Amino acid sequence: MENLDYFKKFVPVKESTIVTNPEVWSYTRVSSKEQFDNNSSITRQQEANLDCAAKNNFRIIEQFGGTYESAKSDFTRKEFKRLIEKVKSSRKKPYAILVYKMSRFSRSGGNAIGLVSYLVDELKVHLYEVCSGLNTTTDRGKAAIWDSLFSAFKENLERKEIIIPNMAAYIKAGNWFSKAPRGYDHFGPKVRNIKFHSPIQKIVINDEGKILREAWKWKLSGLHSDVKIAEKLGNRGLIIEHKRLSEMWRNPFYCGIGINKLVEGPTKGKWEPIISQADFIKVQQILDKNTSGYQHKKDVDERPLTRLLRCNSCDSYMVGYKNNKKNLHYYRCLKCTGVNLNAHATPHAKKKSAETIFLELLEQYQVPKKMVPVVEKQLTKLFKHYNENNNSLDEQLEKQFNSLQKEMKDLKIRLGLGKIDKETYDLTFEHLNEQIVKVNKELNNGKVKISNLESVLKTALNKLEKLSKIWGSGELEDKRTLQKTLFPDGIFYDAKNNQYLTRNTNKFIELVACLSMNCEGIKKEDYQNLIEKSSLVLGNGIEPSLALLRTGF
Repeated sequence: MENLDYFKKFVPVKESTIVTNPEVWSYTRVSSKEQFDNNSSITRQQEANLDCAAKNNFRIIEQFGGTYESAKSDFTRKEFKRLIEKVKSSRKKPYAILVYKMSRFSRSGGNAIGLVSYLVDELKVHLYEVCSGLNTTTDRGKAAIWDSLFSAFKENLERKEIIIPNMAAYIKAGNWFSKAPRGYDHFGPKVRNIKFHSPIQKIVINDEGKILREAWKWKLSGLHSDVKIAEKLGNRGLIIEHKRLSEMWRNPFYCGIGINKLVEGPTKGKWEPIISQADFIKVQQILDKNTSGYQHKKDVDERPLTRLLRCNSCDSYMVGYKNNKKNLHYYRCLKCTGVNLNAHATPHAKKKSAETIFLELLEQYQVPKKMVPVVEKQLTKLFKHYNENNNSLDEQLEKQFNSLQKEMKDLKIRLGLGKIDKETYDLTFEHLNEQIVKVNKELNNGKVKISNLESVLKTALNKLEKLSKIWGSGELEDKRTLQKTLFPDGIFYDAKNNQYLTRNTNKFIELVACLSMNCEGIKKEDYQNLIEKSSLVLGNGIEPSLALLRTGF
């Protein structure tokens, strides 16, 4: 029989698996802030890891985690990412990473298993599951750790299959997940701030939202840039960056529409919108045309008629540009040959400049000073007539408003007497409040109140008396505001006759110009007789122009 003892020297010696006082790292995590704040889970995990280290003669030299991070994706967790990167980059690597339970380490399934294999096989760093004692120091232990990671993945999947349909149903019912955007107070059973706790979700417009409602109106007018709107909001005590405004314009939440990836398509929310859906769509159209509002280059001050001046032949907007060699500014049509003109008058120009023709156009709408009193009297009579025709409608609205207010008061009394439960009260309150808001909005958008009509007319006519001077001395933003107010569709340049044509002019200034011409043409009549004999009435489309009276440009 052959002697095999001789060949023992060729057998490779196994590396010692005994580790004396190894250095390890600790990782702890919870999923949500609520868990972090309320259930002391992080503390318990840290204590368990310390006990495990003491029993196994380990020394914990670094700790990671200690906060709340969702495990739905591994490398979106800052602390987890920091842990893995530190393991990779450290010259002296830890013997092991202690984790209370594998679900705290990862729930990503196959990705987590691949990561553990990389840690153990490539970096020689083991993983210890403290609650079970499982570890990767043996193949059997490694397989058990893999099984634990896959179980965590499966558990997470089963939880999603139960929770997500319920969340989707909640959203479809008109509710909202996560924090409501700026301008709203979010009441509900799970909100963090105790003063907003409520048995059912309620999202209501707060004081900031009332101010933001004005911002939407400014944006809808197309007259103000985001920078200007942010400035106007700041003057009212609401500080917001214009970049945040850009995000707000594109958020359908503000028109009562919820968007969530858990639900296919938009949903109608239960909260009160700050802007109507129709107006929200109009704002999107404004953004599509000019996403930054009136944000132009510095030299645009020399070309204020940009986005107002159009070619009468093709309806296209004329483009402003600068001839650097001559240091002069021009407008031209990119489609029609020869359609161009100087932005400003020059000594040797053969035809009038764009600015000169525009000032002449404005002078056509100016009211001679001597005609202001009679025009004011005629306008007062016409607007009184308009209001009288709307009295019956206003009375109906006021009656409806008072009735709703009474129902609201009765509802509160019934709740106080215990005749209805809180849930019934909340649902009825929400319904009545929606009706009150609608009726009140219609009342506010109705007739011009006679109480301030005189002062409003005086302001408007005073500005119309010196219209061209106001435009000529204004800043770029003011000029464009006035241009957009007077000529909402722009003005059209007739190159053949070197003049401007208008197709849609503000109804109020048309009315004033018509009154002024009629009044000036009849010099022998006294003012009162002229008013009584006038056949002028408020034409269709004058109602939107009442806003001009309220602001006085």
